[in-house]
Amino acid sequence: MRPMAVGSFLSSGNTPRCRVGILGFGTVGSAIAARLGGNHGVDGLDLTHIFDRRAFAKRDALCNQPSALHSNIVWTTRFEDVLASDVDVVVEAIGGIEPAAEWIRAALLAGKSVVTANKQVIALHGTALLQLAERQGRQLRFEAAVGGAMPIVRAVSDGLAGDRLTRIVAILNGTSNAILSRMEATGCTLAEGLAEARHRGWAEADASADVDGIDARAKLAILCGVGFKLRVDPARIDTRSIAQLSPSEFQDVRKRGGTIRQLAFAEYDRSLAALTAWVAPVVVPRSSIFARTCGPQNAALITGEHAGEIGVFGAGAGGAATAVAAIGDLLAIARDRSAIVPAPAWSAPAIVKGLERGVRIVDLDQKSQEEQAGGTLAEAV
Repeated sequence: MRPMAVGSFLSSGNTPRCRVGILGFGTVGSAIAARLGGNHGVDGLDLTHIFDRRAFAKRDALCNQPSALHSNIVWTTRFEDVLASDVDVVVEAIGGIEPAAEWIRAALLAGKSVVTANKQVIALHGTALLQLAERQGRQLRFEAAVGGAMPIVRAVSDGLAGDRLTRIVAILNGTSNAILSRMEATGCTLAEGLAEARHRGWAEADASADVDGIDARAKLAILCGVGFKLRVDPARIDTRSIAQLSPSEFQDVRKRGGTIRQLAFAEYDRSLAALTAWVAPVVVPRSSIFARTCGPQNAALITGEHAGEIGVFGAGAGGAATAVAAIGDLLAIARDRSAIVPAPAWSAPAIVKGLERGVRIVDLDQKSQEEQAGGTLAEAV
């Protein structure tokens, strides 16, 4: 018997196609819509509704483009129209905390599953929303909220579920990584690196959440949940900005055989219920995987008690990369729309530690030597 492709399985026999509505037609929403509602589509998924406050202007702007969406999509400026429709899954791509959190809640209450790329909402309200999804017999999936196309949520929550994770070290913001690797390669200023990232579609007009580490902080809080089963308020994670970095600092670090990256770090000591977590610019050896992660790429090293160190890598910025993760979640729901995913039982850590004041990050790979010498792991640049 010939093996059946995933798309063929979803559309074979009497399996109904999964109807999808998208909230928001910005960078992420439009990229998802282009995949679902374009000439080729995604087998098993039907894009039926698009909500945006400027829906009609954006629809009209697409009319003369070769990548125009199919004509039977319902465009609306009213969220209520999506809620009252027959869509099976709502994709939340509007960003921000409110009204996004309320609309996710309303969609679940209306009997619709939800896929979201909203890291702030999941970091702050994920536990309550996942509990609501379970009560409603629906699914809430959020792979697209962390790491773009890098499948770290599924890797941590499913692939490594048989281990007890102890540490996560990662580049979680593709925008900042694009800026820093550009500064490293060309000697440009941070402002020039940011302008280049915007030109390439890797940065929003307001990139402060990326530069200041707020975006990576929310993603790290989510990973502490799925990896360590910890409920962590993102505000408790020590966060340092890259905004003040200068080309001269890259030159100094290069002489020492390193470069600078924005890293998110979390380590959990279960015996003490103590979490160490921070986001900061870090000096890493040029031989490390983080130094070799350039442009809008993300990378993570995940350590478990039994499997040791596992690496996950992939594109981390831009609508196309995020759309890959969101569509993967849509397909997972479409395969089994009746599946009930138990809400996680996350507890609060007894202690949350960050970086020591006044110290500078030196070299993550020197952790064991530093500890043996009685030193500290790292210091902010």
